[in-house]
Amino acid sequence: MQTKKTAISYRLLLGLLAFCVFLTACGFKMRGQTDLPYKTVYTNISRNTSFGIYIYRLLKASSPDTVMVDDAKDADIIITQLSMNRNRTEVSLDADGKVEEYELGISLHFTVTDNQGNVLIEPSSLDSTQLLPYDEDVADAKNAEMSLVYSNMEKSIADRLYRRLISESLVERYRYFNPQ
Repeated sequence: MQTKKTAISYRLLLGLLAFCVFLTACGFKMRGQTDLPYKTVYTNISRNTSFGIYIYRLLKASSPDTVMVDDAKDADIIITQLSMNRNRTEVSLDADGKVEEYELGISLHFTVTDNQGNVLIEPSSLDSTQLLPYDEDVADAKNAEMSLVYSNMEKSIADRLYRRLISESLVERYRYFNPQ
């Protein structure tokens, strides 16, 4: 009986080891700290908004040496929010003319430059849309759900902006204009 348990635990250990080797061989790597060539960042995105706080936290968590500064003159890169728009479009109506479904959307227009004015990311747009079923009988609950959906879409856009900021193409472009 004891040898059976030993054999099972030995197989489990061997299986776990094989799984770890497989993960390493397939190129899996957990996201960790990112060493960015730019150490100071300025943005006109307000840190008093959930969107601004989320971007600030993403940069701080992945690159602890990166500092958000309050003056563009002190920054290595400048993220300029050109506009951020929310929209809500009626997609379908019922027989009485009441809204059954909305399409919610957020669009962020931005550009990224270095402190010398070189454009690192041309004016670009990040968009997110989502359908939301709607029922007037539970309007308060649906409005709360709408706020939550907008918040999730903002997080999605912030994640995509963050990935653009740490991308190899941006880092290479920054190093091209700012050799060290």
